[in-house]
Amino acid sequence: MTNEIKGKAPHVVICTDGVFPQAMGGMQRHTRLLVEHLAAVGNVTITVIHPHPEQVFDPALGIAEMRIAPIDTDRFYLRELWRYSERVAKALEPLKANVILSQGFCVWKGINRFRDRLVLHPHGLEMFQGITLKERLMGTPFRMVLRYMVRHSAVVISLGGKLTDVLKGLARGSGCEVVTLPNAVEVPSDPAPYEEHPAPLRMLFVGRFAFNKGLDVLIAVARRLQAEGRANGFRFELAGDGPLLESIRATGLPANVHLLGRVDDATLFRSYAECDAFLLPTRFEGMPTVVLEAMARSRPIIVSDVGATAELVDGTNGFLLPPGDVDALYNAVVTFGRMSVEERQEMSSASRARALEKFSWPMVSQEFLSLFKDLASKGDHRE
Repeated sequence: MTNEIKGKAPHVVICTDGVFPQAMGGMQRHTRLLVEHLAAVGNVTITVIHPHPEQVFDPALGIAEMRIAPIDTDRFYLRELWRYSERVAKALEPLKANVILSQGFCVWKGINRFRDRLVLHPHGLEMFQGITLKERLMGTPFRMVLRYMVRHSAVVISLGGKLTDVLKGLARGSGCEVVTLPNAVEVPSDPAPYEEHPAPLRMLFVGRFAFNKGLDVLIAVARRLQAEGRANGFRFELAGDGPLLESIRATGLPANVHLLGRVDDATLFRSYAECDAFLLPTRFEGMPTVVLEAMARSRPIIVSDVGATAELVDGTNGFLLPPGDVDALYNAVVTFGRMSVEERQEMSSASRARALEKFSWPMVSQEFLSLFKDLASKGDHRE
């Protein structure tokens, strides 16, 4: 897709199961930022179907909102997704939309009615990245649903990297087009350059305390550095919480690991700007927003090569590692510790430059609008 926007303004309906901060999650945050930036670009009419009783967008933006009953989280989740998609379909019927964007499984029941104008955004494809047998089994019905939806959509969005091959496999022979559009980030005007400071080097992790995030790998590296007498050279700061938090506390942490707990956005953004490097040894991922946020604040990145992370990081701005590999993470941390301040500054500048060039919201929202206008024009030709 190009950044050039041509043709008349389409009417785009964005279907979501929640909007940040009324609902928490990466997809919900993506919905808010995409809608607000599309409204800022202009040349588009936007309707958002969501489950919140209150108005969630600034009226000055001119965004129409349609409210439907939310998912009942106390019931069987997949069945509730089906029922939610039924409510979405009823809300869609009277709308004269040129384009429909389904965030996740929102447009599922009755999908054939909308397939010629439907853009499906499945985000991180977690159901294809389960590690344990239990996770793979639990992901089976979600994989089946996603395959069905991909094959009944006009376009499916990939975040890039390894995710594109998964979606191309699902779409093969169906006529569904796979389009790569990355996640995006707000890039502050202040570049927050890397600055030298006394030891230790501060290595920041932000994420859910769950097995897939690789916290066991991180802590194993911290213990190894401590056993070697190098604990004073590195301070690992872990922001977040989750199911593994209590077990991590119970087993005892090495002295160079510090738990920050859940942090608000202001504290989070300050932590990015003050750390020496951002570290995410995740076992599976889509295109992690936390990596983009750290890049936007000029931080070098150490991250696993999973999902679409190879779109974000290479040797110019950090280290891309095999997932679950303690030795690889240890070597990356030690290598980073041996780098000169000037080398770290070069990585820092490269991170921000890449965020600005490829992943800023003004850039990505233009790409979305170009996609929407292209699909709307195809609909005009069919008529």
